[in-house]
Parts: sequence; C-alpha cells; structure tokens
Amino acid sequence: MAPQIRATTEEIVDLNPITNRTCKLTAVEDAQARRGIGRQWISRKPGAWLLVAGAYGLGGSGMLAWLLFLLVGPLIQLDSGFSTTGRLLTDALLCLLFFVQHSIMVRQRFRLWLTRSVRVDFHGALYATVSGACLLTLVCLWQTAGPPLWTPPQWIRWLMTALFLSAGIGAWWGSRALGEFDALGVQPAIRAFGRDRSATPMDFKVRGPYRWVRHPLYLCSLIIIWTGSVFTLDRLLHNGLWTIWIIIGATMEEQDLTDCFGDAYRAYRKKVPMLLPKSLRPRLPDDRDRPPGDD
Repeated sequence: MAPQIRATTEEIVDLNPITNRTCKLTAVEDAQARRGIGRQWISRKPGAWLLVAGAYGLGGSGMLAWLLFLLVGPLIQLDSGFSTTGRLLTDALLCLLFFVQHSIMVRQRFRLWLTRSVRVDFHGALYATVSGACLLTLVCLWQTAGPPLWTPPQWIRWLMTALFLSAGIGAWWGSRALGEFDALGVQPAIRAFGRDRSATPMDFKVRGPYRWVRHPLYLCSLIIIWTGSVFTLDRLLHNGLWTIWIIIGATMEEQDLTDCFGDAYRAYRKKVPMLLPKSLRPRLPDDRDRPPGDD
C-alpha cells in the first residue's frame, strides 16, 4: 500500500536552496555489503525466479482479490457458526494480520535483520509475496456479519463505482510518478543476475499527484475502501480499521522520508499537505517542467 522511498519528492521552490537531494539511508545496503551473499537463502537464479513467481502469483492475485472484495463483497461465503461478535473479532484479527505483516516488513530494522538470510535485491519481491498471502487469507476467511445496513440507489452505486475506478487510475498515476512502475518489487530481483547490477539513486523529485499531496497512494486507497458498494457491519469494521491504519502508516512513513531526504523533505512538508489537497491547483511545478540543472 505504501510507496517506495524512491523518486517521490523534490526540493521545494521559493524556499532556501537545497542541493543534497539523494537519500541518506544506506544502512541496509551497507549491511548487505559487509555480510556478502554467500550464505544467503537465494544466491542463484532458480531461487530468484521462484521468488519473482511468488510475487506475481501471490502478490498480484492477493491484490486483485482484495479489490474485488471491496467492490462486490466476500468472494467466499463461509458459515463458521460464530456469533456476530465472534465474526467481527475474526475479521478484526484478519485485518490485524495484514497490518502487522506490512508494518514490520517495511521497517528498516527488520530489513537490516533480513539481510542475514535474504539479499536486498529480493526484499521487495518477498514483501509482495507475503503481503499477497495475507490479503488472500483475509479475503478467503472473511466473515459476513448481519444484513446490509444500507442499500444505495442505483445512481449512487454507479457514482461510487466511478469514484472507485477513478481512484484506481489515480493510484496507477501515483505509482508511475515514482519512476519505474514496479508494484510488486520484482525488478531488483530480475536485475540481480543481469549485467547491470547498479542501484538506482533515490533522488528527491516532485512529479504527478505528489504536487498536490504527499501521500497520493494512501489517499487513493482510502477512496477505494470507502466507495465499495457493500454496507454491512463487518465492512464498516474493515473500512474503519484500514482507515486508522493508513493514517498511522502515513504518519510513520513521514519519519522515514525525513530520515531519508532530511531538510529537502522537511521543506516539502511545509508546502504540500499530507492527504487532503488544499486546492485544485498543484502546490508545486512538475519536476519535468524544470530546466535541466535547475536545482
């Protein structure tokens, strides 16, 4: 759900000039260099390709299943025999499973520990694989609790579906603005055994929807969550828990980005709101519109 910390923001115009626009977080890569890759789990092509297949298979199918779940409701109707309270508790635990997995695996301390057994190139694909498995578990085991609380008229359902699809397009736009489109984190694993193994610099740039808000992918996720046309007690629980988690996640990511880009990101925070745009006009010009070398 959260964007990678690469190529997301740029120095802020009309503020004090900032010349250092490269991410300062190199601890994970440094740890990898010290330890080497000889004793790690995946050090040859077959293992890497299996991990890439897992990212596409579990990561991709998990995301698609979750989006369908949001749009049309549970794909599998399980009769657990639980009471309404038991069903809601089960659903809350399923959400918590994904929240804990995501929150742990994106933290730098976990990634430092992970370099002992999994090389940095494969962290993204491994994360996508595990996240997809957690999402599939949520969708397959989800418990419906009670009848619909509200059945919207047909025109409202069409409007909500249009907003749902528009938010999906916005999320794609935001992902493209990050640079290379790699939603499942497989490109580093694919490049690991190629001729060009050099890491892509994490430069500080503002592009696309990042000119309006600092976390457009989170904003689009919130719109997608709340424009699903199913209104039952369990879905309200799902939407509420995910909203709280997204806001907490965005706040925690702010610290990671500040550690990464320092004063450049602090200046960006002063100019651009976190989740809700303040106007229809972008707060900053697109990086592509700036003259070459105009830093």
